[in-house]
This record gives sequence, structure tokens and C-alpha cells, in this order.
Amino acid sequence: MKATILFTVLTLAAFGSSPAQDGVTAAAAIKSGQQAYEFNAAVAEELRVRGGLPNFFAKLEAGGPVRIAYFGGSITAANGWRPKTLAWFKEHFPKAEVIEINAAISGTGSDYGACRIAGDVLAQKPDLVFMEHRVNGGGGFEAKSVEGVVRQIWKNNPRADICLIYTINQPMLKDLQAGKTPWFGAIMERIANVYGIPSIDLGVEIARREQAGWLIFKANEPVPGKLVFSADGTHPGDAGHDVYRDVVARSMLTMKPAGPVRDHRLPAPMESRCWETAGLLAITNAQLSAGWSIVNPGKDAVYRDDFGRTHAMLRGGVKCDHAGETITVKWSGTTIGFSDIPQGSEMVVEVAMDNKPPMAIKRPQTELRRKYARFFYLPEQAPGDHTAVLRVKNLPVGMSFYAGQVLVVGKINP
Repeated sequence: MKATILFTVLTLAAFGSSPAQDGVTAAAAIKSGQQAYEFNAAVAEELRVRGGLPNFFAKLEAGGPVRIAYFGGSITAANGWRPKTLAWFKEHFPKAEVIEINAAISGTGSDYGACRIAGDVLAQKPDLVFMEHRVNGGGGFEAKSVEGVVRQIWKNNPRADICLIYTINQPMLKDLQAGKTPWFGAIMERIANVYGIPSIDLGVEIARREQAGWLIFKANEPVPGKLVFSADGTHPGDAGHDVYRDVVARSMLTMKPAGPVRDHRLPAPMESRCWETAGLLAITNAQLSAGWSIVNPGKDAVYRDDFGRTHAMLRGGVKCDHAGETITVKWSGTTIGFSDIPQGSEMVVEVAMDNKPPMAIKRPQTELRRKYARFFYLPEQAPGDHTAVLRVKNLPVGMSFYAGQVLVVGKINP
């Protein structure tokens, strides 16, 4: 039976202080190797050490190559906290060859992340995975997808360490200032307690400074004497990313007294249908009707309108220029999704699951100035064999429907 460390949880009045651990120091908690923790998931704190990052720090101190994966959305993709913390690691651990794995895709959360982590992260053999998903969410599959990511990492390499990174957007500000962790953060915290994963809430410091009057959360112009955090309420400017870097750095120094190198043990899943079998299927490996053609990523104007995000998500693809074309996928599992490039306001597909009446799904273009890749999931099914048939139902004149990777929780059937 796994032992449990019981923590006395402090309120956010101290803004970022670590909780007392019933007389057990953070370093002792790391050395114990215990995995079950009882932090209050609803309470926001800057750092919760839990099991720490012992394997990562041991490799940093030993020298040689150490690979850090930055796994998240646009806040991580930006030229911000990711390269700034990478530079910090290189400066403070000069014996190590610190290698970056940039696995951030704009607009993606843990649901898309669970499907792509094998190819985008695990194939590059990370020693530490930073997971930044709180802002973009989990698409209705929050607990299942986050736990699926964790289990995929440790099934691939039990020595890889994980650290949850919580960024902030404006709707989270008042909750954090009231001492509450935003709703998706609370879900992630419950998973972190069971698996012993450390978490760093970058939003706590931002909320503290805004409440003290030192920081302006959203402004288009500089404000004398103040740090302007962002122009849009979500994506930090350079000064905001500096704060993020500094919070990560001091959290790393707190966790640095690591215990012995060890394998991470996987408990029984919290979610019986967690996404530990999630993956991607190239659209060319699905069953396609005759009217599809291969997209040329180098020349196709729609595909290239927001090439970075679209290519990262679709990774090539197919398109059709008239309604009625179909994509058929047979799999054994629970959940399936499709990636595409919505255009205009009248684009509609329908998906029939296991010969049941089809579900119509509108795919309107959400950003009028540009076209970029998105994705959607079908409702979860009972575990077992399934067949999904997507049919292009309504295609505005002069437009094509673009389809990329298929997202699958389970395994593909022939």
C-alpha cells in the first residue's frame, strides 16, 4: 500500500508559500519516493513539490545530454518563458548539455496533446516534460486526457520526470486572487496528487502583483511605473514572460535537493477510460472516397494561410472540392476526432457512428483574417469496435474541405 503524506494547506494570503507537510520537509518528501499527496486541489499555490524532479536533477548534475520537452499551446510556443527558462538551465548547470524539445502547438490543450505526445515528445526521449495546458483546456476530456498523457510518458520511460506548468489568462485572475485554482487547474492538481507530480502556478505571482497595483494585466501601451503583462489578456509580453521565467527558476531551486534516481510507479488509473492509448492516424491511412486529393503543403494557399499551426496539426492532408465525399475509420476504443481547416460560415460535415443516424457538425471559420487548422471530437463511445464515417455535407461554392490527422483513443482496426 502506498503511504500518504498529509499536507496542511495554507491559503493564498501568503501568495506562493509552500504548504507545511506535517513536519516533513520538502527534501524529505522527495527522498521518500511517496506518490500519494493530499494537497487541496481547489487552493492555488505557486509551488507544490510533491515527488520533485529527482531524475532530471541527477542528470543535470552528472553532465551530458539532458532533454527538456516544452509541451503546450501558444504561450509555450512563443519566444518567451520556454527559451528564457532553457537559457536559465544552461547557465546554472554548465556541465550538462541542455537540449530543447519544442513541442508546443498554438491553440491545443491536453486533449490534442494526449494524441500527439508519442510522436512529438516521447520519440525524442525527454528527461523532463513541462506540461502547459491549463489555458487551452481539455476539450471536455480534461481528466481523461491529462492522466493519459502522464501514463503514456511513464509507460514509455519510467525515469522521465514531469512538471505541470499553469499559465494564466484574464478570466482566471479573480479566482487566483481569491485563493482558488481555476477549474481545470483543480482537475490537474488531483491527478498530480495521485501521481506525485510537482506543479508550478505561474499565475499566482501575476495575480499577486496585479492585486498589489504593481502590474497591469491587459494594456496596449506601456504604463509608467507598471509592468504591463499582456496586450490581449492571455499572451504575455516580454516582461510578463520574464516573470514566468523567474517563478520557474525559483521553483527549480526549491526542488533541486533531489532524492535518489528512481522509476516512477504507475498506480491504477483514476479514470477507467483515461487516454493512455490515444494516438494519431495519418489521414492517408483512413478509408477515403474517390474525390479526395493530396494537399501540396508548399503551394496550397489555404494550407499556407497559417502554415505553422496548420502544418503542425494536419501534417499534410487531403482535400475535396464538392460535398458527398467520405472518410471512414474503424477502430477499437472509445473516442475519435478529426482535424480540418474550417472556412466560411456554412461549412458542415456529418459523422455516422456504427450505422446510427449521423450527427451534423458545423465547421465555421472562427478567425476572419486567416484560415487555420482546428479539430473536433465525437462523443465518447462504450469501449469496443466502432466505425465512424465522416461525410462532407455542405461545402460553400469555391471552397474545399481539408482533412488532416485523425485523433484516436484506442487502436486502429484493419
